[in-house]
Amino acid sequence: MRSDALDITIESRHDALWISLAGPFHNEQGPNIREKIEGLLSDGAREFILNLQGVTEVDSTIVETILKVLNTVRSKHGELRLVFRNEAVTKAFSPYRHLFLIYPDSQSVEGGGVFGALRRQSRTLFRKTGIRISRPVALFLLFALCGWFLSLLFIIHLQNKRISEQSTLLHTLSQDQINLDAEVTALRERVRPLEQLGLILPDSSRN
Repeated sequence: MRSDALDITIESRHDALWISLAGPFHNEQGPNIREKIEGLLSDGAREFILNLQGVTEVDSTIVETILKVLNTVRSKHGELRLVFRNEAVTKAFSPYRHLFLIYPDSQSVEGGGVFGALRRQSRTLFRKTGIRISRPVALFLLFALCGWFLSLLFIIHLQNKRISEQSTLLHTLSQDQINLDAEVTALRERVRPLEQLGLILPDSSRN
């Protein structure tokens, strides 16, 4: 007779509920897990991480049960993510990997990269306004924001370049003015003896 001992641990981390299972996951235990998640949905939870890394056996209908749970969670605008990389669970879920968000460990779930950040921002916006942003819309907004930011950097670069050119021109003109003033002063010093001898009349415009 097989053992039906399946340990279930539920804990809250940040905005998500972690449901960790350990032991053999048999067909008769599937409805119990489904009822727990549906009850948590009714209480307002929307983000679930189902940690199956500790599962040692998986029966045939368990994946179908988790698929039903996934559909139920998504119908409530929630999200279900799975964590596992052990052989038993990987083999059972292999034909359905494209339907689930699957992570190899808890660090990958909590990090999530750019897409994880987008999902967190989407959840925050949904809680505050009731508006949920789909992934394609979020990606479009991200690319639009990146394009705007790059355009702003390009404009700033052009402005800095123009200011630098104008500063260089102003410095050149100022230097030319200093040189011209020096040349005029030198010429005046040269003609001063001639003016004193009366050979050249003083220029009244200098006074």
